Amino acid sequence: DVSGSMSSSDKLEVLKAGFKLMTDELTNNDRVAIVTYAGSAAVLLKSTLGSEKSEIKKAIDKLGAGGSTAGAQGLITAYEIAEENFIKGGNNRIIIGSDGDFNVGPSSTEELIKLIEKKRESGVYLTALGVGSGNLNDNMMEQIANNGNGNYEYIDNADELVKIFINKLCQRSEL
Repeated sequence: DVSGSMSSSDKLEVLKAGFKLMTDELTNNDRVAIVTYAGSAAVLLKSTLGSEKSEIKKAIDKLGAGGSTAGAQGLITAYEIAEENFIKGGNNRIIIGSDGDFNVGPSSTEELIKLIEKKRESGVYLTALGVGSGNLNDNMMEQIANNGNGNYEYIDNADELVKIFINKLCQRSEL
């Protein structure tokens, strides 16, 4: 989520730090793509091998906030990429980092759950990371994770980043 609501330091910057920590833990067999969404969805980084850490981190560094929030389109695009690059027997997963303030396209919790329920049959899991305070839609983020055969985590500091991106990443069945 690179929408305007993510501009505070406790949101996008926290996620960028976490994604860089995760990048350091990737193996040569891992693949990562980055889909961004604000007014629309875009592919910032095509599916890239985990060995290309500098390319992944360069893409993470480019993330900046502004605009409205087309979260559903971001999820649809991420699922398409995950399905195209599906690794049989692998941990095929979308990680969405957001405050859950979706306001373009399907944005109600019910609409998003329907979308996620259709996509979970693909074998791609969904992890939702909630960030920030104030307008955090914690309930929606948790519900889409639950309906996407995934999990929800709230991140507000460096300790949480290590817990999620390092400790749980090393136990890949949990993340």
